[in-house]
Amino acid sequence: MTALIVKVPGKTILVGEHAVVYGFPAIAIPVLQLITTVKVFPKIGKLPDDIVFHAPDINLRATFSQLDSKHPFSIAIRAVKTFFKLPTYPACDIHINSSIPISAGLGSSAAVAVGLIRALSNFIGANPNPETIAKLAYQVEMEYHGTPSGIDNTVIAYQKPILFQKDQPLKIIIPINPITILIANSGVPGKTKDAVAGVRNRQTISPEIINPLLEKIGEIVNLSVTAIQNGEIEDLGMLMYENHYLLQKIGVSHEKLDLLVNTAKQNGALGAKLCGGGLGGNIIALVHPEQAAQIAKKLKSMGATQTYLAHLEGNF
Repeated sequence: MTALIVKVPGKTILVGEHAVVYGFPAIAIPVLQLITTVKVFPKIGKLPDDIVFHAPDINLRATFSQLDSKHPFSIAIRAVKTFFKLPTYPACDIHINSSIPISAGLGSSAAVAVGLIRALSNFIGANPNPETIAKLAYQVEMEYHGTPSGIDNTVIAYQKPILFQKDQPLKIIIPINPITILIANSGVPGKTKDAVAGVRNRQTISPEIINPLLEKIGEIVNLSVTAIQNGEIEDLGMLMYENHYLLQKIGVSHEKLDLLVNTAKQNGALGAKLCGGGLGGNIIALVHPEQAAQIAKKLKSMGATQTYLAHLEGNF
């Protein structure tokens, strides 16, 4: 066995977060500018299952045996061993580094899960397809997070824009024209678990209020697919603004996110909305490429701590 390196991207939800948890569709896109890297090095002459994890981003250095069984690194090892029917796993050092911000709605945990599954599989000579990697990564996410929708691990495994709907066939979306997305970190940590739980609580107490809002988000997603495939970028932008309004109504926005969305709109963004779980984290803005730098500057002047660009190439 030889050393290897696996790199996987972050992600953002273009439209449809939260509603996707209730069976409605959502569009997710890979963010290739943000990367999680997993390096695996063989430990020659060491006993099987002598595995050491190095994750400086979270100040972790631990052996497989030291990790709690519910730790995602441990879950990933066991998932790969079970899938490939391995009684033990070869001794190795695993180094994990990421440029994806944590608790920002950009898929940091899912990227680690996908990266680990792919690296662990490749290290033993296997090359599972994206569907298999997504399913194994979902096991990691599910055991660790509880009830993820499955969209994060799927878009990161495929590394293509997708239309995702639970228990429905996956659809790859091909834009007819290039699309530029500006991502801005609000500086407020996202609270995905709290946001999801809050929507669930409000939906249980007042389904007559929340359910129509979730249904409307689902309709926006389907209209957005048409806009992307037809190159109707202005229509896509307006749908994003409408999506943000609905996310406000279901209670997952934050005053800082609203401020940044409004700033983007006032400075020429075609569309903008929060992305991910909400209550903090990031916004995304649909922009003309030539306007991206100026809008990013304005967002930073209003408190955005970092900005990133994501590009979707068109199918000419």
